[in-house]
Amino acid sequence: MLTVCNFRESHSQSRKCPTDRVFVNRSLSLDTIKYYGFDMDYTLAEYKTPYMEAETAKYAFDWLIELGYPKELAETKFLPDFAVRGLIFDKKQGNFLKLDLHGLVLTACRGTRKLSRREIRDEYPTKFCKLFEKTADGENRFLQLFDTLFDTPKIFVVSICIDWLEKSPNYAKTESGYFDNSTSSLITYSTLWSDVRHAFEMVHFKGPLHNNIMKQPELFINRNPNLPKLLEYLQNSDRQVFLLTNSPYKFTDVVMKYLLDDLTGKKWTDYFDYIIVKACKPRFFNEGTPFRHINKTTGAANIGTHQADVMIQGEVYSGGNCDMFCHLTGAEGPDILYFGDHIYGDVVRSKKTNGWKTFLVVPELKHDLEVWTSETKLFERHHQLERQLGELQAAPGLGQDRTVIRKLDQERKTIVDEIDARYNPYFGSTFRKGGRLSCFANQMDKYADVYASTINNIINYSLSHQFWSPPKLLPHEATVAQQPE
Repeated sequence: MLTVCNFRESHSQSRKCPTDRVFVNRSLSLDTIKYYGFDMDYTLAEYKTPYMEAETAKYAFDWLIELGYPKELAETKFLPDFAVRGLIFDKKQGNFLKLDLHGLVLTACRGTRKLSRREIRDEYPTKFCKLFEKTADGENRFLQLFDTLFDTPKIFVVSICIDWLEKSPNYAKTESGYFDNSTSSLITYSTLWSDVRHAFEMVHFKGPLHNNIMKQPELFINRNPNLPKLLEYLQNSDRQVFLLTNSPYKFTDVVMKYLLDDLTGKKWTDYFDYIIVKACKPRFFNEGTPFRHINKTTGAANIGTHQADVMIQGEVYSGGNCDMFCHLTGAEGPDILYFGDHIYGDVVRSKKTNGWKTFLVVPELKHDLEVWTSETKLFERHHQLERQLGELQAAPGLGQDRTVIRKLDQERKTIVDEIDARYNPYFGSTFRKGGRLSCFANQMDKYADVYASTINNIINYSLSHQFWSPPKLLPHEATVAQQPE
């Protein structure tokens, strides 16, 4: 008889190396998937970390210096182990926060200084942050979410600017930012974020970063020898393969040539049945943008919208929306498995709005698994302490055990901090703190059907494979033993 216990046990004893596995939130049969779609940046194209982030931050500092920020920012050394995905910037109080799924603060930094538990309590007495208070234009009034891999250098740049303001003798700290008495000017945390956001927009749209990647892609992108094998495997198995990226055609063309043409001699466009650039996700999954045909010689979009009843293999299109794409290709939501790294732009909107099956690419998972599998004693002691605390709290005569409870709880907190430091010395794991999942992990659990550290891992499974999700146990199921028959 298959019980909850042995079901979970069978899942935990997979013969595959953990870093080669695909992990399952919702059961998924590959036999029903007819269309395989891929994002490009950080999905098909694996950027070299931390070089890519360091270069992006360097160009952003250059733009900030042009805005009037100090020249010393140009000398900043990038901290590759600082930022993690899924952080929130509090535009009122100037802290980067890792929250749990309920909006409670798990970890916080002001600049690159980690705040103590006491400091967090002082700044957030209830430890609660209101996640969804928005202005008329849809912006979050006080909080800014950083949930993409492109966001990690933004977190670093904002934090370094706060470090400078904290140390500068010219600026006095106020409730909402920093005041310069010599010029009677106030830099609020919200203004600082606006300046940094503008700098990164300039880097990505008018700066030299894209040009440098196009000139020397080998400096920025890891060439994946398994990519041609994966795409040919899918096509040879009568699956339709499409590319859906927000990048413009000229940039996409250079990157995909480097990844495929230079490796195999076969044109990269031949690996895909359908190609859409400048998709403007997540808008693509709602109203979308005008659907145009791209002239591959000039890289420009044709004037007017594309009116044909089909999409031609090898041709390139821009914009459009999900409904139009499904109409032209005959695809339906449950037929599609889409691979992407962007939790909101690739996964949340495609799942919520259109019912696509989703594969989230999580490169951070490799390091997370290394810590998870190597720090067994720490994790076991943490679980043991939580069990002891639970038993003591439930026992009669609680008063006499208060001292013991406080001692055990202090040890538990110390171990949680030790575990956090193994993952990341500033923010800990992307996915949790102790026994509490982060907001990012909750989004991943809710909207990604499956996830892995790289798209390569799908090669380890047949296209008729059935992914089974482990059971989601409620507290009364996880903590109450079942009676044997």
